[in-house]
Amino acid sequence: MKSLSRTTALGLALLAYPLSVSAQTPGEIPFDSVPNFLKMPPGLYLGENAGVAVNSKGHIFVYTRSGAPGHIVAPQAAQLFEFAPDGSFVREIGKNLYSMAWAHAVRIDKDDNIWLVDNGSDMIVKLSPAGHVMLVLGRRRESVASTHTHPALMPGTPTPPARDTAFNEPTDVTWDPAGNIFISDGYKNMSVAKFDKNGKWIKRVGKGNGAEAGSGPGEFSNPHGIAADAAGNVYVADRSNGRVQVLDSDLKFVRNIVIDIPPPPDATLTGGYDKTLAPFKPGAPWAVCITPGPNQVLFVADAYPGRVYKLGLDGTVLGYFGTDGKELKQFNWIHAIACPSENEVLVAELLTWRVQKLLLKPSR
Repeated sequence: MKSLSRTTALGLALLAYPLSVSAQTPGEIPFDSVPNFLKMPPGLYLGENAGVAVNSKGHIFVYTRSGAPGHIVAPQAAQLFEFAPDGSFVREIGKNLYSMAWAHAVRIDKDDNIWLVDNGSDMIVKLSPAGHVMLVLGRRRESVASTHTHPALMPGTPTPPARDTAFNEPTDVTWDPAGNIFISDGYKNMSVAKFDKNGKWIKRVGKGNGAEAGSGPGEFSNPHGIAADAAGNVYVADRSNGRVQVLDSDLKFVRNIVIDIPPPPDATLTGGYDKTLAPFKPGAPWAVCITPGPNQVLFVADAYPGRVYKLGLDGTVLGYFGTDGKELKQFNWIHAIACPSENEVLVAELLTWRVQKLLLKPSR
């Protein structure tokens, strides 16, 4: 496929590297949103929905920023809920689990194990389908006096260099066909880490320091999400670089995917943020998901203008849908996507405290 270069999204630093960019003339995909899909029982509520995932039985898992008594950072702002395929409530999982501090992602592996990524506790925890802890990666900072606080939390202290097997506000997790584990260590370490299927450390790529975010191949600026295809390639939502960076299973750079579709003239951005900031530029990837099956496609969501894009794995944009807003079929900061099939997508939103089930109606 022809490789193009553009200066508007990534700057001159990227001109030396190949970009996989579609012709950028796709059309809008018609779709519906199922109204009132998730049913919460009395006394339980969704908050900012950071993660959504679907298992092999069609059950839906939502990792939400709720449950904290009092101030938002103390002591727990994360709950995990399971729902049946029809949206009816099944159970809460992991209540009082030590790692659940500030929800960021939930993913389900091929064996229906549940993985929680928490950027408040710096931990990734694997749960069995029954909810039992099976694997712990990372370590939560000690909840003791400030003199013993992790250096990253001390006022005026620069972000320390990344350490093997440790995380600093991780964002997401995925696996290759061999079961190797890939973690986007997104807010401070600006890197992607690889473990084997048993949790043994293998390597890290990226500069590994929040003060040294990079825009070259294998460098990141807030890797915010991650997914893998059936060939073991890893797709990283390199949010503040405005691209999806594709790596092979050895974390070697393959290519960049940049979405370059202008927003409509009446596009809005909820939340009062500056549209020129890197995370809010059109096409800046907040969430990624790859469908199962032999004919895989990639879904990517941005915050402005609030769209979901459907792409081939080569980076060709096949279509898009949605806009910023609070009504059905509108989106307020999609933070996670689950895509059990090419035409069924679930999106978890932060600002509306909801999960929408979307049914796509492509013309081809």
